Amino acid sequence: MRHADPASGHVMHEVDTQNLAPSLDHLESDPARFRCVALPLLLPGTSLTLHTRNTCYRMVVVDGTDRRVRITGGKLFPEGTDAQVVGAIDDENVKVGWIVEGFQLELTTERGPVLTSTVESVDVASGTKN
Repeated sequence: MRHADPASGHVMHEVDTQNLAPSLDHLESDPARFRCVALPLLLPGTSLTLHTRNTCYRMVVVDGTDRRVRITGGKLFPEGTDAQVVGAIDDENVKVGWIVEGFQLELTTERGPVLTSTVESVDVASGTKN
């Protein structure tokens, strides 16, 4: 995209708009660029701490294969709530079952769908042993 000075009509600079906003398409081609977690690979009892732009959530995996978690945090989840992780989303795609830094996360609960603000960090801790 070219930006021009309207008074002179001269091109001031060029902007590569493709790289301004991340896309889940880049996840496949440049996996080192994004920190991500594949929920289906996690064992029951694994806990995740998820910091989004607006909220800190704590998730405990109930069933990774089915993407079921128990989530707490923020105004929406003051108490533990059962949810299913849909996945990381951008404007056009969903990476089903994945949590990816730099993208919003979509969940479903019995109250309906929930879309978090952009994930800024995700930390994984193994489940407790009994």
